[in-house]
Amino acid sequence: MKRVLIIIIALAIVTGATAQSTFISTLPAKAKRGATIYGVVECEGKPIAGVAVSDGYNIVKTDKRGVYNLVSEKKNGNVFITIPSGYEAIVAKGDIQPQYWAALTAEPGTAERHDFALKAVDNSRHVMLTITDIHISHQLGDIEQFEKNVMPRIREEVEKYRSQGIPVYTMCMGDSSFDLFWYDFMFDIGDFRDTIKGIGYPTPIFHAMGNHDNDGATPHDENTDFNATERYRKVFGPTYYSFNIGGVHYIMLDNIRYRNEKRPNMKPGKNMAGARNYDHIVTEEQLEWVRKDLALIEDKTTPIVVGMHSPVYRLLEEHKSTKLYSYFHDNQGNRTLPPALYFSDTFKDFKSVHYLTGHTHKLYTTLCKVNSDYPQLANTIDHNVGAICGAWWFTAAHGGPHLAPDGAPAGFSVFTADDKKIEWYYTSTDCGAEKQFRTFDINTVRDYYRTNGEIRVFLENNPKSTDFAQVKTDNRVAIHIWDWAPDWKIKVTENGRELKVTHRPMENPQYTVAYCVPKTVWRRNLKKDASTADKSAHMFHVTASAADTTLEITVTDSFGREYKETMIRPKAFSRNMQ
Repeated sequence: MKRVLIIIIALAIVTGATAQSTFISTLPAKAKRGATIYGVVECEGKPIAGVAVSDGYNIVKTDKRGVYNLVSEKKNGNVFITIPSGYEAIVAKGDIQPQYWAALTAEPGTAERHDFALKAVDNSRHVMLTITDIHISHQLGDIEQFEKNVMPRIREEVEKYRSQGIPVYTMCMGDSSFDLFWYDFMFDIGDFRDTIKGIGYPTPIFHAMGNHDNDGATPHDENTDFNATERYRKVFGPTYYSFNIGGVHYIMLDNIRYRNEKRPNMKPGKNMAGARNYDHIVTEEQLEWVRKDLALIEDKTTPIVVGMHSPVYRLLEEHKSTKLYSYFHDNQGNRTLPPALYFSDTFKDFKSVHYLTGHTHKLYTTLCKVNSDYPQLANTIDHNVGAICGAWWFTAAHGGPHLAPDGAPAGFSVFTADDKKIEWYYTSTDCGAEKQFRTFDINTVRDYYRTNGEIRVFLENNPKSTDFAQVKTDNRVAIHIWDWAPDWKIKVTENGRELKVTHRPMENPQYTVAYCVPKTVWRRNLKKDASTADKSAHMFHVTASAADTTLEITVTDSFGREYKETMIRPKAFSRNMQ
């Protein structure tokens, strides 16, 4: 018997049982006729009434004794609560995940009990760190990079607010792992969780799943999307759920429909069963649950924050701010607006709706109200947050700064909430929160491109990339404002004279020399167009009167915070420039 007990405990540790509620209440509860899941929600031995409890299909509330009874077919294999405002779910010592869910273990027709413990906390003011696309797969020193380069910035932000008595939480928008390498390096989503715990991540984390958090060994059939989430659900629980903090209602969704289809002449990777392909969409099953969840919110001025992996909206030409398009697919796989509008229609009754997303590894804040064609989106902002891993941990691993594919520094977003008032800013791992833009003296960029042998070899083999050696206009200056939004302001003066600022996309030359050159020239991988940099949408340009004048640059964000630089020119250009 002792041996069996040891084995059970060991299995519980392996499957991450501490992520779920193992709490057993001493308060009485009894299953009503027909109920298959029941239990108690309490705080320090006292029942909590009115807490929403769900199986992902049906939602019930606890009664005055803190008891809930749920009639469930147990399709998703878990039960979870919607944490009410003014409370936190218990987090086991040394763990990172609130215990708001429990795995179901009994047969579908059998009643089983699951209890939940909460603790009271004043979280009317709170901070939500938003991280995404960590992509740890045990390559390029990614774990060491995360621990030594990223964690100090996260701890810095956490301590800044905790020292004021403000609770801090984290939302992770998925792609924490990398499905292609689950079996190559034996590092899956469970190993990611163990790694983050071991590093000592300083806040509770609410997770969403990304496309790379699916199990690529799952064969393609009609149930692939559900079956591929099995490992994730064992480690992190439900793939969609909600919780309240202060005056904000948060919803986490899975907007990746994983297909993993086989394709001719495909080399998918070790143990991969298909191409790891997917659609960007929220299933009707989830939307039905969301409608039930939102129906419980009487105050429509409550801000709704929806966390999910893939963005929903983007301005087609961001520098012109004219037309929205969507990442969501229709049934034929086309990127069209109707599925996205159908999704957003779910939230139309609420005054303020924020989508917190990842996936692109780039920074975009899309104020949907700027598009007059869709007035129903006036309440919606899509915050596409930059990736923690930047360009898959590559640039820093090769001696450069920690950059993302648009040349912005890798990092995370910080959302501050005071009851129903929400503000935000971006914190980069290299520069922190105090710096929000980087300037490029195109004169010196041009000189670098003309004289540097590595960049010349790269351009000869990648002719679609921008050759700054060919720039004709003298004294141009480019300003990359990472998290720019249409309501930001920029002012540039030269000797007291204000210069005209134009908004025009441009390749970020720093990313080219920090990522593209090592990826191709250093690795002797000179296949044409193999690694052309993306154009950065948040590039602004001025033309100075001479090569050696000093520019005063002031950038003002959505909340009136100013960021300044006195740009002394000529300003040197290099891989590690600031």
